Amino acid sequence: MKEEEAQNPAFAYIAGRIDKMLVPTLLYILANKPAHGYGLIQMVNESGFSEIEADPATIYRNLRRMEEDGLVISQWETENNGPARRAYQLSPEGHQALDYCMQLINDKVIRMQAFLEQYQREVKES
Repeated sequence: MKEEEAQNPAFAYIAGRIDKMLVPTLLYILANKPAHGYGLIQMVNESGFSEIEADPATIYRNLRRMEEDGLVISQWETENNGPARRAYQLSPEGHQALDYCMQLINDKVIRMQAFLEQYQREVKES
């Protein structure tokens, strides 16, 4: 277990789901600016980063988990027109989790690149 995973159980949760890319995508989007759930659904689907369709239930379930883990902070915003909406933003722990995701992704890219290069050398060129 990596040191980060031992310090924060959220990191172990993220590591187990890194292939789907949903949590890293949410963290990445929220690192740029706070957003509401509906906007996050649209941005995740438009980003092309996540391997799964970002339906509302999936997004809100992950946001709740991320908030329970201290990675995001939310607050209700009331506007003059329309109902109150919950706005999400990254906490300091969320920024650390995003850095951790980048490490995991980078490590995976290096391993995949090595695999592809070995395939090219040993299988494709045989």
